[in-house]
Amino acid sequence: MTSTAPTAAPQPKPPSNKVKYTVLGLFPFLLVTLFTGIFVTAMHQPTPNNLPVAVVGVTAEQGRDVAEALEKRAGEALDVRVVNAADTARQLVTDQEIAGAYILPADAKGDATLYVAGAAGASLEQMTTQIFAQVAEEQHTGLQTEDLVPLPSGDSIGTVSLYLSAAFLLAGFLFVIIASVAAPDLMEMRRLVPAAGGFAALIAVSATLLVGPVIGGFEGHVAQVMCVGWLTSFCASMVTAFFARYLGPLAVLVAAPLFMFLGVPSSGGALAVYAEPGFFQFLHGVLPTPATLETIRSVIYFGGEGVGGHVTVLALWTVGGLAANVVAVLAKRRKARTGPPSAAALAH
Repeated sequence: MTSTAPTAAPQPKPPSNKVKYTVLGLFPFLLVTLFTGIFVTAMHQPTPNNLPVAVVGVTAEQGRDVAEALEKRAGEALDVRVVNAADTARQLVTDQEIAGAYILPADAKGDATLYVAGAAGASLEQMTTQIFAQVAEEQHTGLQTEDLVPLPSGDSIGTVSLYLSAAFLLAGFLFVIIASVAAPDLMEMRRLVPAAGGFAALIAVSATLLVGPVIGGFEGHVAQVMCVGWLTSFCASMVTAFFARYLGPLAVLVAAPLFMFLGVPSSGGALAVYAEPGFFQFLHGVLPTPATLETIRSVIYFGGEGVGGHVTVLALWTVGGLAANVVAVLAKRRKARTGPPSAAALAH
């Protein structure tokens, strides 16, 4: 009598040592290549690129003449607008709508004035000052620079917001990378969401208190920065979890470039984004890292002006990450219920 019992499906062979060693070598190679290539592309040759500035003349005609001359000479390096009043120009600078405003002297013996906001970034202030110092020199006039929003002594080069942003994001995506290897059961949504939320709260509180009250990197606004930190870290966890469901720990090859290698250069924290290629200026408006940095910077130094758009970016990434995880989990469950066809079914 012939047995009709289904034979066990052949088990896949484990990867050979050659495959393991190849993957082991490719992993750091890809990370280093991405890191070096992206950072150098963004920062190796800083030149003004559509830098938004304003000119205020004694008369509207004088302002237009200077603005047209600047645009003709600078081309795409500057985005020049004409403003009718110095008070309006001051408001544009403090709202971070422009990098600087050049106020023409009222008489031939007077000095021109340049409004800047140092808290918007030391490199941005330096680049704007250099441009208009040359303009004043060509006009044979002196230049008085007025920093409307100066950086405090605790953050003299304006990088505290960058370090905080990097800490919140790094904690969020590393939490998931480690959990996917050390505690895979934690990747279930009913466990992942509260765990990632709790860890994000821990990081938000600890990093904010360390950088602010303990080290003295910034003063006040502790609760607001904690809230931004929680949302950022939780956002990074949710986005990374989606990739980890398909790539496991190799999800770091997606998360690190997204949050760090692309996010940091486009954030404007290390180098003014207006000194980088246009692609990074586009990323500045859509990636979580720039959104976090601009929110923290605005909360600490600019009274929260303009945070709505940046918080919206973070919220969209968070909701998108949650939704993508739910879809991925449901797809895997459906696939598991269906399963591969049995040996008996194949025989028929």
